[in-house]
Amino acid sequence: MAYTEFKHKHNFAVWAGARAAQRGFTNVELLRDALDQCGITDFSKDLNLINNVNDFNINHKEWCESICAYLNEKGVQKVTYGRAAKLIAVYLKSIIVLPNIHTPQASFIHPPIDRILLQNLSKQSSVTKENKKLLKNTNWTELDEVNYLNIISVILAIIGTEPNWKIEEFWTITND
Repeated sequence: MAYTEFKHKHNFAVWAGARAAQRGFTNVELLRDALDQCGITDFSKDLNLINNVNDFNINHKEWCESICAYLNEKGVQKVTYGRAAKLIAVYLKSIIVLPNIHTPQASFIHPPIDRILLQNLSKQSSVTKENKKLLKNTNWTELDEVNYLNIISVILAIIGTEPNWKIEEFWTITND
């Protein structure tokens, strides 16, 4: 099998996603296999398979559930929806959002959620007191589906009509 441009991008995106989600979790090989079997690569090869936010959300749920089921089947401990979502978010950021930032797909793909983003969002004056508390007290590695979707809805409310990737203005690599 030839080493293709897609394979090259896919390998990097898998590695980036796995490293971001790994945090005391499992190895890159299992996370790669979980991504490969969930069906996400079809979308990463052809953006036109998903053209709107509703279809994306349906697929995102299926991918997360598939990743969780696969990892549980392999005996991995501490499998959560939040970890699966982070793996997916960083993978898609690497392979779709960054190289295709002006596409509709880049605008509705969920951003990676981590402590830095949540803490910085909790300090914003435009965020309600209730949501500040939620953001500040959320541990992304422990998110189940319901709480993940709740956090995503809070984040989307903060950015309004802007593309989802713009929320990363609040993700500071130095946490300053």
